[in-house]
This record gives sequence, C-alpha cells and structure tokens, in this order.
Amino acid sequence: MTKRAKKLEELKGELSKLCAMADDEGFEMIAYFIETAIREADEQLSQETRALKGPELRLHSRPF
Repeated sequence: MTKRAKKLEELKGELSKLCAMADDEGFEMIAYFIETAIREADEQLSQETRALKGPELRLHSRPF
C-alpha cells in the first residue's frame, strides 16, 4: 500500500468518527455530506489500488 493509500485510509477513519458524532448529535445533513466524502475516499482508494495492481497483473499475464 502506498503512502497516499495509507493516508486515504486514515482520513476515512477520521471521517467515520465525525460522521458518527454528527449523527449522534442530530446533524443529519452534515452526516450525509461526511458519508459522501467517505464514498469519495473509497473511490479514490479503489483507483489507487487499481493503479498499483495494473502493472502487476500485466507482468503475471505475459507468456514466458
């Protein structure tokens, strides 16, 4: 996992905490927007891991 992917995981964790706090306090719209940010972080994380796995997959699929 890259440094960038690790940072995304860390940010997702912090966003999850904030989302739970906002939800517990009755700030539904804020919680909704934080959930949207979490989904965006998931998408970016997915792209980061695909970018890493792409070259690996090409190496393994080459005939010798």
